[in-house]
Amino acid sequence: MSSKSQHGFTLIELMVAVAIFAVLTLLGWQVFNNLIQVRERTSVKAEQLGAVQETYEQLSRDFSQALARPVMIGSTAEAAFYLSNNEFHLTRTGVIDPLQLGVAPMERVQYLLQQGKLIRQSFAQVDQSGNLVPNKTVLLSNVGDWQVTTLDKSTSTTWPVDNTPTTTPTTGQIPTGNSTLPMAVQISLTVNDQPLRWLFPMITNLPQPLTVGGTSGTNTGSSSAVVSAASTVTSTPTQDGH
Repeated sequence: MSSKSQHGFTLIELMVAVAIFAVLTLLGWQVFNNLIQVRERTSVKAEQLGAVQETYEQLSRDFSQALARPVMIGSTAEAAFYLSNNEFHLTRTGVIDPLQLGVAPMERVQYLLQQGKLIRQSFAQVDQSGNLVPNKTVLLSNVGDWQVTTLDKSTSTTWPVDNTPTTTPTTGQIPTGNSTLPMAVQISLTVNDQPLRWLFPMITNLPQPLTVGGTSGTNTGSSSAVVSAASTVTSTPTQDGH
């Protein structure tokens, strides 16, 4: 009676099998890790792009609803649109009050760059003592090469170009100050080293509600010729300086 011999794996065969399994496991882990990294980078890029788009839309709303309405800061009148050292202030309308809390229809808005962060500050009262705490929002981070330029008869990094003497208003009157608005404002910046250039037209004949002293009414801005010129300017965001 013959007996069948038992045949198993040799040590070399086991070592080869373990080595092949280790290589396949390493390759699989690298593929999985690369997918995770790509997903994380895509998520970060999407968040950055979303922040840039929201900032552009916020700027577009502020510029399109800008009023030729000077404001009082303490006893000093400030121009309707003020630009200095790449920081600009403007008065805007269009503030809604869905809860009927008595929110004013106008607000004073300021844009400035601090430590690489683009900040928007808004004041619910356009005429104030100067001690009012603004509503502060960080719109973008990692911002560089921030430059604001007005486009009118010529380009300028300051506004108003011609200062108008200011006086303290009486009750129920808007401040007497520089109410001129530029035809358009160009903003150049880099976000995460990506260059951007935005152009925003300004409309200078929006009605101005009078809120000083509680008096209501409207007042129109100036320069209808500027309005027609501004209407030809597009405000599509561009990249790489185009």
